[in-house]
Amino acid sequence: MTPRECRTRQTRDAENSPSPTDIDVELLGRQRPAVFESWLTEVGFCSSLLGLMLMGEYLVGGFHIILPQLASDLNIPSESQTWPSSVFSLVAGACLLPFGRISEKFGGYVTFNIGLGWFFVWTLLSGFSHNYVMLIACRAMAGLGISAVLPAGIMMLGKTYRPGPRKNLVFALYGSFAPIGFFFGIFIGGLTGQYLSWRWYFWVGSMILGVLIAISFFSIPKDYGNKHEVQMDWLGTVTIVPGLALLIYALTDSSQAPEGWKSPQILVTLIVGVLLLAIGFYIEKYVASSPLLPPDLFSTKYIKTLMLALWLTYGVFGLFLFYSSFYIELVLHAPPLLTAACYWAYVFPSMVCATIGIDIAFTVSNSAVSWNQLLVGHGGHSCPSNKRFRAQVQL
Repeated sequence: MTPRECRTRQTRDAENSPSPTDIDVELLGRQRPAVFESWLTEVGFCSSLLGLMLMGEYLVGGFHIILPQLASDLNIPSESQTWPSSVFSLVAGACLLPFGRISEKFGGYVTFNIGLGWFFVWTLLSGFSHNYVMLIACRAMAGLGISAVLPAGIMMLGKTYRPGPRKNLVFALYGSFAPIGFFFGIFIGGLTGQYLSWRWYFWVGSMILGVLIAISFFSIPKDYGNKHEVQMDWLGTVTIVPGLALLIYALTDSSQAPEGWKSPQILVTLIVGVLLLAIGFYIEKYVASSPLLPPDLFSTKYIKTLMLALWLTYGVFGLFLFYSSFYIELVLHAPPLLTAACYWAYVFPSMVCATIGIDIAFTVSNSAVSWNQLLVGHGGHSCPSNKRFRAQVQL
């Protein structure tokens, strides 16, 4: 081999071989983050955040199973039975953006642990509710707690792990714990509703939250401090949050109001809610220096269509859960545990979609959503004629 051929081969080998920087990035993406002193600390950190996701879905999924029994025990009027189930998600969703900014300003450790303690207290008190007004208030306050810990948890996960296989695994587990918690709540709701009392559904949840508090206090890295460069958008907060609450109240209570949409409380809350949201949109786009919703967020192609589709999908799913649980327990007279079993067909596909949803979103999302809605509708339509199921219920 001539010297020229040797130099050419060496050059080719150098171009094809990975650089030291590439090797370091790959290695760092697989290693345990330096902020964790041992593998036990990392397990505690991940367990507290994954457990929190589990508990957030636990208090949504299982509540519909105990709601018929709970409504009977607390004498909840039929026109008010939607509020105990919806107020938790309403408050949690409305307050996510402000608490996300608070987590960014004061650190995830403080926000997460205070929110988790708040969540624990109001979940425990929900089990002691002696009327539906107290129950609604406790559920709303618990929603405030979950709205603080969810953005703090996401922020800490993203900040702690470098891009790489380890981070992908943790986020995949984080996504899978949403359906796990949802159906775990359904199972515990059916179990406590049939053999104990609906109150134990909240007490079991508070026990799990107590364990998470102890784990998170010692395992989450302490990053507290006041970051002065991060500014709160108070004008956006005081317009968007109450605007959403008033609008949802008008939409929810309009069907139960004495005069429907003509009722004064519906008209006033609807108009004020829309005005506040319009003012908040103007503030976010033209006034706020650090908006909660940056205007360029909506400049991404198809993002508005995606948000509309998500809004419709979650709205339909919420209605499906609410009315299907009442139908199965009150019309088919199924016990709570058998009612819970009716939802377990969703477990595996939910876990798959939550874990690898990013990979399948661009390939099968349209067909998956369409077929899912058709299957749900067909299942609800065919349920009364399911003689085998009715025979099991009668037995």
